[in-house]
Amino acid sequence: MAAKIISLGHTKPTRKISNQYFVEMGLDTSDEWIKERTGIHSRYFTNNEKASSDLGYEAAINCLDNANLKSSAIDLIIVATSTPDHNGFPSTACLIQEKLKCPNIPAFDISAACSGFVYALSTAEGFLATKKYSNILVIGVDCLSKITNMEDRGTCILFGDGAGAALLSQSDTIDEGILLSTINANGSLANILAVPKGGSKHPFNETIAKEKSHFIEMDGQSVFKQAIKLVVNEIKQSLLSVNLTPPDIDYLICHQANQRILDKICQNLSIPLEKSITNIHKFGNTSAASIPLAMSEFHNQTGFKKGDIIVLAGFGAGFTWGITIIKW
Repeated sequence: MAAKIISLGHTKPTRKISNQYFVEMGLDTSDEWIKERTGIHSRYFTNNEKASSDLGYEAAINCLDNANLKSSAIDLIIVATSTPDHNGFPSTACLIQEKLKCPNIPAFDISAACSGFVYALSTAEGFLATKKYSNILVIGVDCLSKITNMEDRGTCILFGDGAGAALLSQSDTIDEGILLSTINANGSLANILAVPKGGSKHPFNETIAKEKSHFIEMDGQSVFKQAIKLVVNEIKQSLLSVNLTPPDIDYLICHQANQRILDKICQNLSIPLEKSITNIHKFGNTSAASIPLAMSEFHNQTGFKKGDIIVLAGFGAGFTWGITIIKW
């Protein structure tokens, strides 16, 4: 029994942040430099009152409305996030479940950073194969503005907040829906992108607050190289396993990390740039939200067609990566 996406949804905060915002903060940067280096023109930040559960809930409602379904139709909620409302528990999935008013169904979080959404899709596909579940809500949400050092020019210009959601159901045929999902990780690369302190190894205290080591730290060059090498190889192998080749791809939706990374992946796969769905210029890097947000926005504006081959490629901290191949 195959799994298919029957609806998509997304949301963004109301507070739009231009590149000029960082210039006015006093950082040694410029609008032109940020655009040239990253492709980012703007991003959105949540205010102090909003958290991941709020954005996740909004994306879920949008997804359910697009499917013309009520929350009572959901029988499992999976949330991919690196910025849960609470450090520890309860899970953000449980908080969203309460907001949706659909109690007594399983709900849990997945932590795989920017690969989180493809990890969650793969997990949902496995649950649907058990035939115990009919409609699984998968949400990718992050509020990276809450864990970013706004004095660090190398990271603060990249990240934004947002959420995307997908509703998965069982497919009557193996020739549609998710054709393949693969996830992977290499913990030896954990140090190239991390939030070093503030967790159980180094509990948050005044010293950590002063040194700002509870914010994102990144080795940008290493992330760039690993993302391209791992994703290109994984896409090639994944396509081969389902008897497809790069020219068969109708749409490629990569994690929206950096426009130069997206362009390089397309170049190495000989995929025309127009087949790459991108919205990083508007939203920046929204981590687990980036793929479903780009997917949902495109589907709202243009629409996938029956039979389209869509390749999703996630990559991020851990180091984690994963590929989902979908026939719409």
